[in-house]
Amino acid sequence: MMLEVKNLVKEFGGLVANGDISFELQRGEILGLIGPNGAGKSTLFNCIAGYYKPTGGNILFEGKNITGWPPHQVTREGIARTFQGMKIMPNLTVEENVMIGAFCRTGNRQIARKEAREILDLMGLTGEAEALPTGLPIAAQKRIELARAIATRPRLLMLDEMAAGLNPLETKEIIQTLQKIKEERKLTLFLTEHVMEFIMTVSERVIVIAAGKKIAEGPPVEVARQEKVIEAYLGERYAKGR
Repeated sequence: MMLEVKNLVKEFGGLVANGDISFELQRGEILGLIGPNGAGKSTLFNCIAGYYKPTGGNILFEGKNITGWPPHQVTREGIARTFQGMKIMPNLTVEENVMIGAFCRTGNRQIARKEAREILDLMGLTGEAEALPTGLPIAAQKRIELARAIATRPRLLMLDEMAAGLNPLETKEIIQTLQKIKEERKLTLFLTEHVMEFIMTVSERVIVIAAGKKIAEGPPVEVARQEKVIEAYLGERYAKGR
């Protein structure tokens, strides 16, 4: 078992953002997380990645209880994440941005640079290595953030809204990239997304949360047909299209 979330609760004052959420993530799996705006998806991600300390429950990574660990410790343990609001360093080159991730594992600049270049090649970004990221398209910037996360050498990669702002062709390309890096880097993927065609295509299993509660879990096609999921999020039109 790669990840176990047991009865996770996260409260902000009197607001319950995550209420008694439990699930498991198998090694090598691609798990999707969906739900309407305000459902608690980002809060759940932040609890796992160490940006929020859960109010209750436990998070186990490869059998080790990491509940409440700070982000840097979670990253070194083997969990990396990307952000919906990209955290690219605008005054550093593309290569230097990726090197930041590599410094999680090494203090040697040459080793970090070598690792960054290998990952940029994997991501199809070798030609942009010396460019500043802010001058590049959104799709390229998302790949840079993904490359930096991979440079931390994770075993679990958590992706927040990777397809947001991308056109259909770019979305198809990022799906192909994720499938490629999953195989070549032997990664387990956990992703949250609003673009349904993206998450339903790439995910092997999907969890649905609404109002902070888990309401469904299973293969994408089966989940999309559940009445409670249709009512809470997908809508009749999407379900009929499956």
